[in-house]
Amino acid sequence: MNIRKAQLKDIVDIVKLEESVFHESLGESFLYDEMSLNPFSKMFVIEDELGFVGYIGLRVDEQAELMNFAILPEKQHLGYGTSLMNYVLTLLKNEGISILTLEVRESNLKARSFYEKCGFTKSHTRKNYYKTEDAIVYMKEVNA
Repeated sequence: MNIRKAQLKDIVDIVKLEESVFHESLGESFLYDEMSLNPFSKMFVIEDELGFVGYIGLRVDEQAELMNFAILPEKQHLGYGTSLMNYVLTLLKNEGISILTLEVRESNLKARSFYEKCGFTKSHTRKNYYKTEDAIVYMKEVNA
């Protein structure tokens, strides 16, 4: 298992992953801009011996917001997501970031369960955040 900073060559794999997991993608141009132009963007890829397994994207300033996080469906429940989340939490802690927030679809019980197991707590709901569905906003105190 290897975690590294995402590179432009990873964009194709990230888009395919997002489409398979979320049935939509942020898109190649958005990901390119995040990696190339946004100084607050941090993206990491996790790989195994066969290659790309998943990624996580954040925006980090005084606080951090998780933008997207996905693991290949066939690699879920094998510890990759936990390893990637722990890597990011340690990185944020070392950078002195105190809070990590994220939004997740209210109906995405699998993701919500994962975040709760990682120590995130429900903060509030954003009505119709995903066009026709509410988002649950979770937060975690990184230095706690």
